[in-house]
Amino acid sequence: MALGMPWRSVQHVYFDDLDALNILHNMRYLLFMERARGELFNALGFRWQDDFVHNPDKYHVVAAHEIKYLAPVRGEGEVAVEIAPTHLGTSSLVLHATVESLDGKHLYADGTTRLVRLDPDTNKPCPWSQPFRDKLQKLVRQTSGT
Repeated sequence: MALGMPWRSVQHVYFDDLDALNILHNMRYLLFMERARGELFNALGFRWQDDFVHNPDKYHVVAAHEIKYLAPVRGEGEVAVEIAPTHLGTSSLVLHATVESLDGKHLYADGTTRLVRLDPDTNKPCPWSQPFRDKLQKLVRQTSGT
């Protein structure tokens, strides 16, 4: 399956996502990025509900988040999250994400997430599976140089 990069997800901003100043709460940006990542993995065939035999790579953790808040999202509505892998290591994966207006004219946040695959028995880093590597490496190459 060929997926366009970056992966684009539309997220709805609800009243309960807003702080007292009617601004999107800073933690919600990370939630929107997490949801977009889940949608990307599902589109690649790596579904959370699959058992470890079919999706051993679901045993991973977030090792780091870095986010820059560039402009506030004010009020309810929709935002676009664009996400793309930028590095695939032996046991790590770095994803770049932006949160922006649907028309792309306003960039609200820019960030990265680093995931690390763990061995379920030892909880130590271990290599991503070959099917995961095959699908993700193509997307990393596709996004390099952009």
